[in-house]
Amino acid sequence: MKLTQFWKDSRPALGLLTGEGTVDVSAEAARRGVSAPATALEAVQGGQAARAVLEELSRNAQCFVPAGAPAAPVITGMDKVLCIGLNYRRHAMECNLPIPERPVLFNKFPSTLSACGDTILLQKGYVEYDYEAELVVVMGREARHVSEAEAMDYVYGYTCGNDVSTRDLQFARGNQWVLSKSLEGFGPIGPCLVTGDALDGSHLDISCAVNGEVRQSSNTSDLIFSIPQLIADLSRHFTLLPGDLIFTGTPAGVMHGYTGEKHWLKAGDRVEVTIQGIGTLWNTFAEEQ
Repeated sequence: MKLTQFWKDSRPALGLLTGEGTVDVSAEAARRGVSAPATALEAVQGGQAARAVLEELSRNAQCFVPAGAPAAPVITGMDKVLCIGLNYRRHAMECNLPIPERPVLFNKFPSTLSACGDTILLQKGYVEYDYEAELVVVMGREARHVSEAEAMDYVYGYTCGNDVSTRDLQFARGNQWVLSKSLEGFGPIGPCLVTGDALDGSHLDISCAVNGEVRQSSNTSDLIFSIPQLIADLSRHFTLLPGDLIFTGTPAGVMHGYTGEKHWLKAGDRVEVTIQGIGTLWNTFAEEQ
């Protein structure tokens, strides 16, 4: 199943991607006189019961999202947006850094989230803007002290993410990871949320292109710490809640690790993050006025 969100009456509303189009869940549920999740977070929190309702609404639907309706981030309202640094072997090598012995954790804030197709504004005063294609895990159940063996039972699904980063802010102020990666809109996710039963997150092709030029091309099999390892480690230290996001790290090919002339992101650029089985998350960039 593929979930998405769009803006409706200034609020995120739940959509279902089908072969006939994107079903407007609230409108379709009203047409049939049934209750249904209004948002992606409600769908996640509702578990199997909510999923059964959504599967039924996807069949023979008549209410679809109008063409041109603006996309919202595929899930909103979560408690935490967690990020893992240096989690691809080749990426650690290109940065001339040792392979971490334990997951390297930082975070973004929910306010950084933006949608597929959104224009992301670049603040004046910084120039070293970088892209980071990432597979994003969406938690489906409350998780505390979860073992690696059972970790995947707590995953709801996956989406594409771009951990947009400001390198001159990051390193000029002593490795300010959170600050340099949490500017407004610097966490685009999308284009859809794919339920975990449809994908094997450990073996997915992942790439990033800037203005059509492929900069990153890898597979999640290059992850240093697997998704079960990440969930086990994180849930040992604090409780993961339904809807929480885990940006699992970026593969080699970021501009920060490039040894030639640096081509940082600039106004007018278009960045596309593509992950096998999910689709392409794309965004353009403009200078903040």
